[in-house]
Amino acid sequence: MVVDPRFYSPYQVELAFVRKTLTVADGILSSVLDINGNVIFIIKDKNFSLRNRHIMLDATEIPILNFQKKHRSIHRRWQAFRGESKSAKDLIFSTKKSSVIQRKITELNVFLSQNKEETVGDFKVVGDWKKRTCTVYSFDGATILGQMHNNHIDTGLLESEKNTFGITVFPNVDYALVVSLMVILYEIDKDRRMKKKMKGKKKEGGTREIIEDNEESDEESEEEDEDEEEDDLSDDSD
Repeated sequence: MVVDPRFYSPYQVELAFVRKTLTVADGILSSVLDINGNVIFIIKDKNFSLRNRHIMLDATEIPILNFQKKHRSIHRRWQAFRGESKSAKDLIFSTKKSSVIQRKITELNVFLSQNKEETVGDFKVVGDWKKRTCTVYSFDGATILGQMHNNHIDTGLLESEKNTFGITVFPNVDYALVVSLMVILYEIDKDRRMKKKMKGKKKEGGTREIIEDNEESDEESEEEDEDEEEDDLSDDSD
């Protein structure tokens, strides 16, 4: 158990993640459902948040944890805290990319709060969001904790949902942890796509100087994206 004993099951758990575009007063809602279509988690993406802050709530809308991108981090580090806290004493876990340069496959190392040295991680996330594939492992890769897949569970409610995918959580695993890690993977992929989109707009509508500066292959463009991240070094080089 990492996040909350309520979400630790001795049995395999099947979930459906529904990525909504429903905007509420202070954010955008997504939901995680069980096989009967009952809401298990509500994930709220906070509007006007420079660090892409998200809050995971239970079905009664009580905050379970919140997670956000660490500012100016070359490894795109994210941190998760209990409830709505942002205090270091309430840190649950953090994630960072296993290497600065990654292409289609994203690999994240996950460190629990008590793992101060971070010499070896506690868990690992490997995924390709475009293919809707993501797996959460023990850090040595010997044990699978959870997997994302395109074949969502059939609740009778989800067939028309474009942004829906299934999550299988294996026995004796905290599924709040698994779901939050998959949302973080989604956000990292979204950041990458947004960056490429902005570069594309500059090429189409920018000045000649901007266009010339951006005449490069797709691979060079991706390498430049990573170089830009290196320029954003934080004080602790995370």
